[in-house]
Amino acid sequence: MKKAVIIGVGAEQGLGSQLAKRFASEGLHIFIAGRTLSRVQERASEIEQAGGKATAVCADASDEKQVIELFQKAGSDLMLAVYNAGNNFPGQIIDMDADYFENSWKSCCYGGFLFGREALRCMVPTLSLIHISEPTRRTPISYAVF
Repeated sequence: MKKAVIIGVGAEQGLGSQLAKRFASEGLHIFIAGRTLSRVQERASEIEQAGGKATAVCADASDEKQVIELFQKAGSDLMLAVYNAGNNFPGQIIDMDADYFENSWKSCCYGGFLFGREALRCMVPTLSLIHISEPTRRTPISYAVF
């Protein structure tokens, strides 16, 4: 069975959850990851109740060991990876203190690097990687597909 890894899955109405449900409905086994295990377990349960296949994984996108373990759990036949973490850092740089910015950077940039690197290691040459980021709530969401 083809697989997908989606990190940044939380609230039911959120983008990560909706992508997980959509790709599961297309027949992929979804490995959904987020920092709050109870939330990703709820999303996995919803997918399974709808007839899909999902595995919940507690992982922080900015923790290298956890990101590596996430991809190890997914194993082979991975055909899609979606990075949707770090979208909860609203604000303008002029108003941010250094700690807030560092946390935003760790989630949005460093986490994206870790996730992208592990996706590449698992998926080359069949790569479908989507990185979604939202620098501030006042700008449109930007994304990159590789």
